[in-house]
Amino acid sequence: MPLLPLTAWRLTVAGSALTGVLLAALQHDVWWTALSQLVSLAVGATYLALAALPHVTGRAEPRSGWLRGALTTAVLLVALAYLPMQNDNLTDPYSLFEHVLTPALVTLDHLLVARSPAPRRWHAPSWLLPPAAYLTWYVAGDLAVYDALDPRRTTAFVGSVTLLAVLTLAVALAVAAIVGRAQPPSPSAPTMSGSTRTMSTAPSTSKEIPVRIIRVIGTVPEP
Repeated sequence: MPLLPLTAWRLTVAGSALTGVLLAALQHDVWWTALSQLVSLAVGATYLALAALPHVTGRAEPRSGWLRGALTTAVLLVALAYLPMQNDNLTDPYSLFEHVLTPALVTLDHLLVARSPAPRRWHAPSWLLPPAAYLTWYVAGDLAVYDALDPRRTTAFVGSVTLLAVLTLAVALAVAAIVGRAQPPSPSAPTMSGSTRTMSTAPSTSKEIPVRIIRVIGTVPEP
């Protein structure tokens, strides 16, 4: 994609995410404890950086696609988990941005627009770390944002967390599989083409020995 349309696209994704955060902040006094707002804030900051990346470094894409994969997994978790856990506020403008528009834009960007290297095998499981970190803070800080995630109701809490973990892992594996088929392998990952280049650049002993003998004979002075 040409530079200007690419920059405009990334600014559009960032604008959608930050608009959702701003609208949530205007509607709720405490907005920074919900996963939806935190993920949107991370998306906004990341895509502002991605918009500036080619202008600063000359590279259209970052060297690793890990962060994009983690964000895509997170926004899809927010969108998919919201359906059974919603509080009848999908029609609220901030909710529409956070649970529909921004997840759709981030997913389209990662699967169709981005040309970052294909994910490695450990990427998909590691994309569960940000939601796990949020869950740790959620329990330790007694945030009580979601009715379905009440640690005091142990059985229901464990069931909900297990379901969300399975959902997140399934989403991460699906994203990694789709991106892996569409994108080239990571430059640092061993590939057949890399091995071929290495073999072709190695010196051929059988060819170089006669050449060296000829060069040495040619330098010996005649009697």
